[in-house]
Amino acid sequence: MKKYWNLLACLFILAFTAACTGNPGTDDPADGGNVEGTLTLKASAAYIENNGTDAAVFTVLKGGKDVTDQAAIYQKKGSSFEQFSGTTFASTTAGEYSFFASYNSEMSATISVVVVTGIQELPADPQPTKFDGFKHRILALQGTSLGCTYCPMMIAGLTEYEKTEEYKSTVVAAAHGVMSGDDMLSTYSNTVLKETGISNSGIPALLFNLQSSSEIMGVFGSDSPASVCGRIQSEAQEQLKTAANTGISAAVSGTEASGSLSVTASVKVGQTGKYRVCAWVVEDNIYAEGQMNGYPTLEETYDFTHHSNVLRCISSTSPITGSNLGGKEECQAGETQMFVHEFDLNSMDIENLANVRVLIIVSKNESGSRYTVDNVISCGVNKSVAFEYE
Repeated sequence: MKKYWNLLACLFILAFTAACTGNPGTDDPADGGNVEGTLTLKASAAYIENNGTDAAVFTVLKGGKDVTDQAAIYQKKGSSFEQFSGTTFASTTAGEYSFFASYNSEMSATISVVVVTGIQELPADPQPTKFDGFKHRILALQGTSLGCTYCPMMIAGLTEYEKTEEYKSTVVAAAHGVMSGDDMLSTYSNTVLKETGISNSGIPALLFNLQSSSEIMGVFGSDSPASVCGRIQSEAQEQLKTAANTGISAAVSGTEASGSLSVTASVKVGQTGKYRVCAWVVEDNIYAEGQMNGYPTLEETYDFTHHSNVLRCISSTSPITGSNLGGKEECQAGETQMFVHEFDLNSMDIENLANVRVLIIVSKNESGSRYTVDNVISCGVNKSVAFEYE
C-alpha cells in the first residue's frame, strides 16, 4: 500500500511540475483550457520490434480533441517518470515501456508499449513424457448484441460467474449477432452463431464446448444475475467432470507494423481419436455505448459499455472447428501434433492489439460428424502458454 501511495504522489508532483514549468499548453492552452472530456494518451502501436525503426506514435486527446502539441508526455524510468522528448518511440531493447500524458495539470492513464524480439517460441514442456492428466478448460460461447434488450441479464450473470472457482477453468468468446448499431458484429461471429444454432432471435445465449443446439442456455423473465450465474456454474461443473484427452501449448507473435498474428501450437494426444484444431481471435475492453437494456436497474451494478471476449476472427469458417489435427483422420495416443496459422490483421477490426488474445481450441469427434470441444487455452499476443497438468 505504501508503494501505491508513493507512486500517486510521484505522479502528482510530475503533473504539478509540468503545469508550472511552462510545458506547451499545460499551463496556458491555446483554447484557454476549456476543452472538456477525458484526457487520453494513445499509441499507434501496442507492440513494436526491437529494430530501432519500428515505432509507436503518441497522440494526446482531451475528449475528442487532439491536444498533442499542447501536452507533455512522460516515460517511466526506474521508479519515476521523466519527460519524453517528441511523440515517436522506438527502441532496440526488448521490454515493456510505460507512458502517461499531462495537459493543463491533468494526467492521463498510463499506457504501455512493448518492444518485442520477433517470433515468440513455444515454452518447454515441464513433463515431456506425460500424456494424461492435462489441465482441462472449457469453452463458453456467448451469443450477444448491443441491440438485444435481454442481453444485459446474461452479461450480469456472466459477470457474477467470474467470481466462481469454475470460471478459472472457463474460456469465454462473445459472438455478436445481427442487430442494429453493433460495430462488434463480423462475418466470423455470424458464422459461429449460425453453425452452432444460436439464432439472432435466440440471443442472449450461452453454449458450452460447441455442443448441440439443444444445450443452448438462455435467460427467463424471472431471472436475476444470481440465478443466471447459478445455471452457468452448474453446467460448467458438469462439463469439467470429464477429463481432457489433449493438452495444448501455444505461442502468439505479432505487431501492428507486421500486419499479422503468427500462431504456433503444440497438441499432445492422450487418447486415440479424431481431433480438429482451430484458432479464434478475441479482443477485450472494447468501449461501446448503446447497449439496449430491458433491466435498467442492472446499470447501477454492472458495466454495459466495456465489452470483452469479443470474437474478431476465426482460422476456419468451414467447419468452425477447424482442420484435422496434424492433417490426420485419426491421431494416436502418445502423439504430439503441431498447428500453425497466420492471421491477417487487416481482415479484422482490432481496436487495441494489447487487448487481443488467441484461443486455441481442440475438438474431438464423439459421434457421427459432430465435434465438441475437448480442451481450449487462451494466449495473449507476444506471449506463450506451456503445457499444464492437473
